[in-house]
This record gives sequence, C-alpha cells and structure tokens, in this order.
Amino acid sequence: MTQTFDVEALIRLRSQTRVISDALKAQASDYLSTLALLIRPQTLFGEYLQGAQRSSGRETQHHFKELIELYERIGSASPFQLVSELEVPLNLISTTPELFPLEYDKVLAQSGQSIRITSPVRWVVGFSSFDLAQFRSVIKDPNRSSAELYRFVVHYLVLFYCLSKSPGLSRLFEGLRFALSFERLKGFGDLPFCIISSPVRSELPDESVIRSSTQIAGNTSFEELVSRDNILEMNDEIRQRLLLTIEGL
Repeated sequence: MTQTFDVEALIRLRSQTRVISDALKAQASDYLSTLALLIRPQTLFGEYLQGAQRSSGRETQHHFKELIELYERIGSASPFQLVSELEVPLNLISTTPELFPLEYDKVLAQSGQSIRITSPVRWVVGFSSFDLAQFRSVIKDPNRSSAELYRFVVHYLVLFYCLSKSPGLSRLFEGLRFALSFERLKGFGDLPFCIISSPVRSELPDESVIRSSTQIAGNTSFEELVSRDNILEMNDEIRQRLLLTIEGL
C-alpha cells in the first residue's frame, strides 16, 4: 500500500476498515461461539480439572502429564519465570472462548519510534476474562502478582492444548474461511497462541503515513488498513480446489 499522506483519504479508509473489521469479527465470534463445545478441557483432563467428572483415568492422566510438561517448559522460562507447580486439580475461572485484538510492535526505520500495530482482520483466541492486553501488562509489571501471572499462563496453555488436540476444529474453521493457526507472539516467550484469520488481507501504508498519523493523533498506535482492493482479491478456496480437480479431464 503506497500512498502519500492525505488526511481525508486516511479517515475514509480507517472508517471503511473499522466497518469491515467489525463485520468480520462478529462473524468469527459467532463461529467460535457455535463451536465452543468442541473445546473440551473437561473431557481431556477429567478429574484433574476442578468440578469435572471422572473419566478414563489413563487417558486423562496422559493429557495432564503433557500439560505439566508444557507448563514446566514454558512457564519457568522468560518472561514468566514461574516457580510454582501446576495445581491439582486445575481451577479454570473461565472456559468460554473470546476474540482479542492481535497487536504487535513496529519500529519505524527513520525515527526509530516503536508503534503498536493492531490487525483488523486477525484475532487471538483466549478465555473470557483473560484479555491479551492485560496479560501483556501483567508481564511487564515489575510488581506483578505471581498468582495472576500463573492464571494467565495456565488458561492460555489449556486453551492451546485443547485446540491442538482437536484437528477437526481447525478443518471446520478453514471450511468457514476463517483459518485457525498457532503462533508465538513477541514478548510472550514460547507460549503458543491460537490465531483466527479472516479471508480478507489488511496491510500497512508507507511509514511516512504512519508517522504523520501518529503525530497528529498524539499517540503511538496504528491499525492496519483494509481497502476495496483487499476485498476484491479474496480467493475462493473451494472454487480453486474444484477447478484443480477437473483440470486435465
């Protein structure tokens, strides 16, 4: 996206981006809510989860052992450096999935200024009450509560484990054109996050536009933009797959 700084054009593009993003997030949230029953910590961990019914002892023991290994490897490392063991039984405050903004930092080449960038078409899946921005704040707080940090790490690890053990869920989201993937985010060590991506691509304008915009707004944040061209370039994966299927017949 190459363009000179035009305040009116940027305002229109931002308004357009916001409308598109709201519509896409509403659709993704609806899908996530409908498929939430397939995210099944109670089934996987059984009696190792507070309030859950007993199930196949050997199977739940295997899943909990793998979760402990994940926690010990990731939770004890930077930036978390937790020393507490995984509690038994696990007390999950929330198991309702929710979408949180996907943010990352971009350093502008000329000024060296760090800008917090938000994606309008990709989101992080987390349990409700465990906002990703709050998680980031807890990590950076020198006076942070170890108990609060523990809860964030455990809830995101449990969610990752449940989703990684449900490959069918990924295929369902892909069929709905909202791809589900696992990524590591800067500032969160080796903790893997589940990302839901819409079928629409967003992009950043030239750095000069970002710099001018943040200077006018008086802040250090910017949102990727979605143009009409981004919508027109969307691919229909089913159409492409069917075309490949009949090619050469």
